[in-house]
Amino acid sequence: MSDRKDVPVYLFTGFLESGKTKFIQETLEDKRFCNGERTMLLVCEEGEEEYAPDQFADKSVYIHVIEDQSELTAENLEKWLRESRAERVVVEYNGMWMLDDLYQALPEMWMVYQEFLFADARTFVSYNANMRNLVYDKLKSAELVVFNRYDDSIDRMTLHKIVRGASRRSDIAYEYADGNVQYDDIEDP
Repeated sequence: MSDRKDVPVYLFTGFLESGKTKFIQETLEDKRFCNGERTMLLVCEEGEEEYAPDQFADKSVYIHVIEDQSELTAENLEKWLRESRAERVVVEYNGMWMLDDLYQALPEMWMVYQEFLFADARTFVSYNANMRNLVYDKLKSAELVVFNRYDDSIDRMTLHKIVRGASRRSDIAYEYADGNVQYDDIEDP
């Protein structure tokens, strides 16, 4: 029997410019999350927003950028974990890559503790219409779906139905531009 501990993985999915980086940055600035526990941040997609490591709550975060999906192997993940001496992993996943590829690459003791999907509420319906397989791929296992850049002109029921078509268990949050968040309270039939 191995005395090796599970490696918790916090997985953030969504398409380019969906708000993943901003949320992860804010999470790593929070002393309740970033409290000295060594963290490896795997960045699989670089958008307009960049990380500001000097603003993290402590210096225990190691950032590794994955340029190509072919780098995503169990051997590489184990190697990077050893190099960083991290106790947990945060993944900003590329929205154009299928999640099953990540799950198959995760080393045996790596366990996804939480999975979040971030989506721009203004473009999500269009993404769903044009890239349904990629949208469904991210929705099917997300614990929380955050529709950011939401405003009351956007049909909440349409967003709700798309999420529920993929998962009945996902929580849904609508984040307004001012930072106010409302949780979905639409009753499913």
